[in-house]
Amino acid sequence: MMKIFPFILLFLLVCACSPKVTRLAVPEDKADFGISNPSKALFFVENESIIASEEHISNHKAVADHLYRQFGGATERVMVGRTNAKAFKFSNGATTWFVNVQYFPKRTAMILFDGKNEPIIEYNTKNYERLVKKYLSEDLKKRSETDKQNQVAEKKVSNVWNSIDAVSFTPDQKYADRIINYSNTTYYPLTSFEDSGNCNGRFINIIYLDEKQQKISYTNNITYRNGRVLENVYLRDGIESIQKHYLNKVGLLDSIVNSENGKREMKLTFKYLPDQFIIHSSWGTREEFHLNGKGQVEVQYNFNKKDKITKETYYTYDNLGRILVEDCIYDGENPVTNTYQYDSDTKRMYSKLTIKGKEGKTISENTSQIIDGKQVFTVIADGKIVNKSVSTLNSNCEGKVTTYDSRGKVVSVSVQKRR
Repeated sequence: MMKIFPFILLFLLVCACSPKVTRLAVPEDKADFGISNPSKALFFVENESIIASEEHISNHKAVADHLYRQFGGATERVMVGRTNAKAFKFSNGATTWFVNVQYFPKRTAMILFDGKNEPIIEYNTKNYERLVKKYLSEDLKKRSETDKQNQVAEKKVSNVWNSIDAVSFTPDQKYADRIINYSNTTYYPLTSFEDSGNCNGRFINIIYLDEKQQKISYTNNITYRNGRVLENVYLRDGIESIQKHYLNKVGLLDSIVNSENGKREMKLTFKYLPDQFIIHSSWGTREEFHLNGKGQVEVQYNFNKKDKITKETYYTYDNLGRILVEDCIYDGENPVTNTYQYDSDTKRMYSKLTIKGKEGKTISENTSQIIDGKQVFTVIADGKIVNKSVSTLNSNCEGKVTTYDSRGKVVSVSVQKRR
C-alpha cells in the first residue's frame, strides 16, 4: 500500500492543479453555445490539442452519428450533434455551469445535459449510448412515438405520390427548354454571378478560413455542363459527400442522389406534367412548382411527410423574365417578401434585394455592384454591413470570392479553378 501512495498523491496533485472542465459560470465567461432548461443537449466534441488514433476518433464520430440518427437530428427540446464549439453554458434555471473543451484530458467526449443537473462529461465511447438511455429516455421514447405517427402519415403521402407518378406525360424539347431557361428555381437557376460565364468541365473549389489561404474549411470538386452542375463532391473533416444530377434525354433533371462516404442518404425524383413539375424526396417530402405559359414558376408549394403544406411561394416577374417579388408564407403565416431591383435591362443579376418580414419590417438589404471590374455583394441589416463578398470569377469560371465580416476582416476565401 505504501508503494502506490506516492503515485496516488501525485495524481491528486495533478488533478488539483488542472483547470476544471466543468465549473460554475461567471459573468465574464464567453460561450459558443448556451442551453437553458427546459432545453436539453447532447454534444459530441473534440479537443484537437490531444493526440489520438484515427480509429479512436472515427469510432467517436460513428457512435455520435448513430445517436444523432436515433433522435432524428435536433428536436424541439434536445440539441444533438457533433460540433467544433469549445465553450458551453448550461443552466437549469437556478444554476449555470461552464464547460471548456480545451481543458478536456481526452481527445473526444460526449457532453450530456438533462436540463436539470450538472452536465455529464463522458470520454469512453462505449458508455455514450447507456448514458443517453438513462438520462434522455423520455426524449427517445417521444421520438419513437413520433416516428410511428409519421409512418402512418408517410403511407398516405406515398399514395399521393404514386397517384401523381402514374400520370402519363412525356416532355418534349420545347417543354424542356422552357423549364431550363425560364423557371429560375433552385434546380434550374439562372447564372448567380453576372460574369461567371457558362461553366463547362471539371473545377475544384477550395474554401479557406483565412486571407492567406492556409486553413482549408472544405473543398468542392464540381463538374459542369453548359452551366449546369452534374456532380458535386464535397470533402470536409474526412467525410466525402457526393451529389449527382442525372438528366433525361431532353436535358431535364431526372433525379438527384446524395451520398455520404459511399452510402446513399437521400434521393430526389422529378416528375413532369404539362403545367407543373414535382420533386419527391426519399424522406417523404415533396415540392410542387406550378408554371405559367412561359415556363416560369407562378407558385411553389412545399409539403412535409404528413402531406401538409409548410411553405407557399408566389412569384411576380418583369417583362424580361426576371423575378420582381417573392412572397413566402410559412405554415400559413409569418410572411417573408423578397423584392428585387435591377439597374439595367441587360443584367440578369439583381442590383438590390430587400427582404421584409412580418408587418413589412425590413430584415436585410442585399446589394450587387460592379466596382473596379469586380462584383461586390453586400448584406446590410439595421443600417449596418453584416458581410461583404468580392468576386473575381471570370468568363472561364475561374477566380475567387473573398468574404469579409462587419469589421472588414476576411472570414473566407473561395478559390475556383479548372482541374
